[in-house]
Amino acid sequence: MSEHKRLHPISAVASFIKQLKDLIVPFVFLFVINNRGEKNVFWDYLPLLSMAVVLVAVLAFGIIKWLRFTYRVEEGELRIEYGLFVKKKRYIPIDRIQSLNFSEGVLHRPFGLVKVKVETAGSSNARESEAELTAISKEEATDLEKLIYLEKKGQKVTEDLSVEQPENHNEKSVFTLGSKDIWVLAATSGGVGVIISGVAIFLSQFNELIPYEAVFEELAVFVQNGVLIVALTAFVGLVLAWLLSIIWTFIIYGDFKIRIVDEHIVITRGLLEKKQVTVPLNRVQGIRIVENPVRQLIGYCTVHIENAGGSVLEKDSMSIKLFPIVKKERVPELLMGLFPDYIIEKDFKGLPERSMRRYVFRQTVWILVPTAIACYFYWPYGLWAALLALPFGILGYFQFRAGGFRIDGGQLTLRYRGVLKNTMYMKKSRIQSLDSKVSWFQARNELGSLTTTVKSGVAGYASPVRDLDHEDVKRITSWFSHSK
Repeated sequence: MSEHKRLHPISAVASFIKQLKDLIVPFVFLFVINNRGEKNVFWDYLPLLSMAVVLVAVLAFGIIKWLRFTYRVEEGELRIEYGLFVKKKRYIPIDRIQSLNFSEGVLHRPFGLVKVKVETAGSSNARESEAELTAISKEEATDLEKLIYLEKKGQKVTEDLSVEQPENHNEKSVFTLGSKDIWVLAATSGGVGVIISGVAIFLSQFNELIPYEAVFEELAVFVQNGVLIVALTAFVGLVLAWLLSIIWTFIIYGDFKIRIVDEHIVITRGLLEKKQVTVPLNRVQGIRIVENPVRQLIGYCTVHIENAGGSVLEKDSMSIKLFPIVKKERVPELLMGLFPDYIIEKDFKGLPERSMRRYVFRQTVWILVPTAIACYFYWPYGLWAALLALPFGILGYFQFRAGGFRIDGGQLTLRYRGVLKNTMYMKKSRIQSLDSKVSWFQARNELGSLTTTVKSGVAGYASPVRDLDHEDVKRITSWFSHSK
């Protein structure tokens, strides 16, 4: 591993495709311009020629970038040298490397390759991984992972990666996501909305190519044929979007497994693009259980872990879905196997009854303005707008019901709801800050609010609970400010 190694040549193609994705919109624009009118002289073909020149230049830059990129492990460091015109060197001490995350895209799998992202403690760049090897063989990736593991353990490593003393390598399987669970995950997620939005955004890029006016005229004739036909067509469209979201969910979360390897959580998933995320146990800052209304009704939830590593551009590397979907009754047992020092309980100290009207009022007060406007222009029919306050008032009531906390020795647990119900488990030593606030209106009712923040990625994840009893707020702040 001390020899200079290159990436696989497919990395030049991957770099070319990545740059090409950013050029799609301007290329479509040039293509549309070039197709207007007849072409008689050389200048009429200039847009197409410029596109060809750009494509050749991007491909050439990708090849040069591949030729200039080398990596090696030497003297306890991962050393990377790269740069198109200026040679740059990045030396990463192995003891700073927290984990190596692997992924296999459609370009990698036919050649037995993986992309490796190097995550470190205190990354120098918040917007990306510390380093990235875009295409190396699985054998090289495994050797690199093994070498880093042995170096961090202080074991002497020879050139063939053998060690002078036996390697103590503990591994156990913790969780596997079954087909039934993936069905539930797909059926209760917002995948349908994502599919429809994605199609709409894609079509919006082709305003010049698609005759929308003619389409709308045909649509108007179609609508006149009957409401039933339109409703059936819309229903079929939604069913197709739902089926696509299910297929997409299976592609993303198929073959989902969680293993414990020494002191690391290793998560693997994906059918089309296989991903492996490694999270050191000592980097987990908190555990969060999330329930949307549908999953709550059928007894399912999602479990996240807040990770101190990760980058801004990769949200999945900060708040990681440990269990994308799981029966809530299984959560205590599963978390006990991963985090035996956490206490997972169901009983919470709730909010005082006098805070209920504040929750309901906050959710319904904004309905007053549109109701007043509707009444002014459409009296008395505008009064029907006031009915909108009912569902929002119900939401406010359930937010009140969800709010609560509990203290277990050195652990604080907060429960709160927006639309989603969240339960956040935090150790005192992991809490970055705890802020309490009492407004003038809250003071009149002896209430207060607090917000805790744990490190998640570069910034942090905040957990707010509003309108707690003032004595409970004092109790929590006193617990946090005094060591026990």
